[in-house]
Amino acid sequence: MKQKIHRFREFVDESRFLDETYFIVLSVVLAFGILQTLGTGLGTEKPVVTVISTSMCPALHVGDILLVEHQSFDELSEGDIVVYDVPDTAEFEINGNEYRLRASDSDSTPSVNTSIGEVELIDVVPARNRDKDQVDLRVNGEKPVIGESRSNLVEGETYQINGETVRINYMTDLPYEGVPIVHRVVEKQDEYLETIGDNNPSQIEFESNVQPDQIYGTVFLNVPRLGLIKILGMDFVGYSGDRPFVIDNTPSCG
Repeated sequence: MKQKIHRFREFVDESRFLDETYFIVLSVVLAFGILQTLGTGLGTEKPVVTVISTSMCPALHVGDILLVEHQSFDELSEGDIVVYDVPDTAEFEINGNEYRLRASDSDSTPSVNTSIGEVELIDVVPARNRDKDQVDLRVNGEKPVIGESRSNLVEGETYQINGETVRINYMTDLPYEGVPIVHRVVEKQDEYLETIGDNNPSQIEFESNVQPDQIYGTVFLNVPRLGLIKILGMDFVGYSGDRPFVIDNTPSCG
């Protein structure tokens, strides 16, 4: 038994694989610890974000690493660059009665009791034409029957479900799931903000009403291009659904 323990210790001492695994695990733990510490110190769940689009050119470039700090809604003002979440949201009418379902950390599948039954918001599926997004709504636990099959519902369309008229007025989610929006405040109202990307010709539909609970904070420091390594790597392996092993989906300001 002692000999087996001794051989195992020698294997551990001499194993390059275990050494490398140890340092990888240690690096992950340290990185997570640093993010947690930063988040606590800066008062936000998203203390560090990476710019992945050209919407804020020339102020921000793809690959820029941004440090974010919490600010109260009262402290925000026009011209600030804010980082915020866009939760899955669906607004619809049933026989003229309006309903709004919005996902949150505490309720990822919100629901409401209506005249056609309990309606749940499962997911929003953005389309290339943002006026025709689709929504996965479940009525009493099942997708509604549209035509001959159970289907998602399309923004702007009207349906007959359980003998009643249902119109899908509006829906939205993040363009890239899990990646927050980094845009500039162009107007501040008493209860919400309006934003737009410096390089965008117009607002995206969800930018006209950014609620205080969506906002992670404001950008206070920009580290240029450091995140390009991560973005190029994701592009190369085809993480975004584009061709793998080709750098073909990493935009630049031009």
